Amino acid sequence: MPPFKTSLCRTPGGFLTLPHFSGTDAQVENLAQFSLMAVLFAVLPAMLYWQHRRRRWWTMGAGLTAFILVLDHLMLKDRGSIWQTMAATGILCGPSYLALTALWAALRRIGRVVGGGRAAPLSLSDCIVIALLAIVAHLLFFIAATIADVASTALLNAVGDFINCLYHLARPVNIRSHGDQLNMLFAALPALLLATLLQAWLRRRRAILPQTSLLLPR
Repeated sequence: MPPFKTSLCRTPGGFLTLPHFSGTDAQVENLAQFSLMAVLFAVLPAMLYWQHRRRRWWTMGAGLTAFILVLDHLMLKDRGSIWQTMAATGILCGPSYLALTALWAALRRIGRVVGGGRAAPLSLSDCIVIALLAIVAHLLFFIAATIADVASTALLNAVGDFINCLYHLARPVNIRSHGDQLNMLFAALPALLLATLLQAWLRRRRAILPQTSLLLPR
């Protein structure tokens, strides 16, 4: 095993390597691995700085709080120095924070576009109907994700190997035992998009036709 790969994978026999291309120099592969890890580690501070520059204190505070809580939890389980655990947690949390921030911004953008700039308040009955439809949609999407095997064994193994490579845990992580939970998480994404579209459309319709019956066409 190359020394550089050993320094990346703290767990003996851990998995964290790029596909091997024939004729590629080993030093080039090691440099590519180092560059990949450096980019992943830089995502979290870059996102926090970006949020600070735009004075988005709530999202900045939420991301920083989540990072501290995850770091505190993993420090109790990881067998390594504080700097190794902090670096691994930054690599793990940075892309997740970026994905969630991008999803939140996309949903807000979609809501503004569908709503057309109109923000009529929704009644309690409207909120209840939207919540019920979102729950039903989430259940249907969960069934579809389970049938389609979205959280496949190969994907779960790759995620588990990546986490076990970053941390030297007394008990290795077994992501395969959380397949149903991951399918529920995947199913929540389209359900959240559907709820966003529905509430934006209803707010726009309420602004144009305040007396329209609930979710019924004119």
